[in-house]
Amino acid sequence: MWGAKVKTPVDMPDDMLKDAVQTTIEKLGECENFDKDGNEVVASLKKYMDSRWTPNWHVCIGKNFGSFVTHETRCFLYFYYEINQDNKAVMMYKAG
Repeated sequence: MWGAKVKTPVDMPDDMLKDAVQTTIEKLGECENFDKDGNEVVASLKKYMDSRWTPNWHVCIGKNFGSFVTHETRCFLYFYYEINQDNKAVMMYKAG
């Protein structure tokens, strides 16, 4: 979906899903050195999601990881995106 490998089941409305994936791809594309500037990318995505889809979003980006989180219904997304031959795992969720 939009260049990302979205893991199923998806628990997010289509418009929110598309916005989250496309914004993440845009922000990762602007980042030249993720090891150095990755925290800024994550903070920028969190701020964007909070302003666009109301507050309390959490964003994690890394190589791969597991999680067990409690989130609001229809507000969870986990996907992989390859940038510069490097796979990034991205998890976004909203906790109330």
